[in-house]
Amino acid sequence: MQEISNAKPGSSCQSILKLIRSKVTRGPPMLVVLCGPSHSGKSTFSEGLRSDFTVVSTDEVRRQLGVGFRRWRDEPKVWEGFEAVKCQALKSGQDVVLDACHLTPGARWHSVQGPNGRHRKICIVFDLPWRTIRERCLKEKRVSLPEVERMWKDFQKSRPTRRKLKSDGFDEAYSVNGQ
Repeated sequence: MQEISNAKPGSSCQSILKLIRSKVTRGPPMLVVLCGPSHSGKSTFSEGLRSDFTVVSTDEVRRQLGVGFRRWRDEPKVWEGFEAVKCQALKSGQDVVLDACHLTPGARWHSVQGPNGRHRKICIVFDLPWRTIRERCLKEKRVSLPEVERMWKDFQKSRPTRRKLKSDGFDEAYSVNGQ
């Protein structure tokens, strides 16, 4: 397993996008799991891979189901839909990006379960400072600031280590830090 590596500040997302894209034509299919709180750049990152990957997004599943972010009773339906799309894409041998927070160890472990035995499993951790997350949240106003702050704090408590990601089944891990 490769170290959780940090690309140069300011270009880390682009460097990691380029690296992931370069791996598309080599080796078995990839399962790329994005991990980080709301407003950390996961969806923007996944858009950079959309031409080569099937992007499975909790935001898209919520839109398709017509449910919002604040209705906790809808969460089981959201995750059921997310898992169904993930499994279908993996079964057909596609490269897949999972665009969800994956804040807890259980969520990260669950992400690599399923029909993906021959996929390379890569985790990309989005670990941005609170100031950056807060500014993005206040600008977009998609998820409430208290909810985003709770997510960020929870993520800080359970930020994945190289050892933990390896034990969860990931083959490679990268970290996006900074702005």
